[in-house]
Amino acid sequence: MARILSIEDSADLQQLMGLTLQARGYEVHYAFNGREGFEKVLQLDPDLVLLDLMIPVFNGVQVINKMKAHRETRDIPVIIITAYGDEADMLNHSLVALGAVECIRKPFEMGTLVRRIEEVLAASPRKDSGPATEVLKGPAKLNVKFRTLWVNDQMVATLPPKLATLLRVLLEAPSGVDREKLMAAVWPEGASPNALEKTIERLRKALGSHAFRLQTIDRGYEFVS
Repeated sequence: MARILSIEDSADLQQLMGLTLQARGYEVHYAFNGREGFEKVLQLDPDLVLLDLMIPVFNGVQVINKMKAHRETRDIPVIIITAYGDEADMLNHSLVALGAVECIRKPFEMGTLVRRIEEVLAASPRKDSGPATEVLKGPAKLNVKFRTLWVNDQMVATLPPKLATLLRVLLEAPSGVDREKLMAAVWPEGASPNALEKTIERLRKALGSHAFRLQTIDRGYEFVS
């Protein structure tokens, strides 16, 4: 089942498209502004994105630029859905140059949308369209593929590789983790004990208001839920 993310600020259009696509067997998710949309791209790893241009917070062009700048999302096909029109079709050419694969003009027939989606998915099969690996502990969730940390379904940070590895070990542990185990997981080639302390401090900064969850214990550290 293909996973589709629709980024559109019209609730009525979202409902109509969602009902149509779900009836065709697609898994459909929704976002109503650009920031939420890009965060859900990272969270869901969709097979295709339907994207309106005139959306709040980040506009559609900004969302495309963010997706194309991210190694893990740049190959996700994007279909632009817009009310903009121009006789010379310059908008369509510009959007394709940015990375969109299709541009559908509003208003449109649902049958047209379904056909375009089927064509794009057939032409752009993804190597890995399954759900991204996630590590959970209480309200915290680490998306391993995108190295994004979520707490209470709100994205807190995108972590560098070593911080993500460190956090994954802490989240997978039912209780605290020894310093030696953390060192072996993050620096299998070896490193000074000071490297762990510095990385823990960097992780606390990345956690922001959730830094209290990363606690020091006698033998090492623990992430508390």
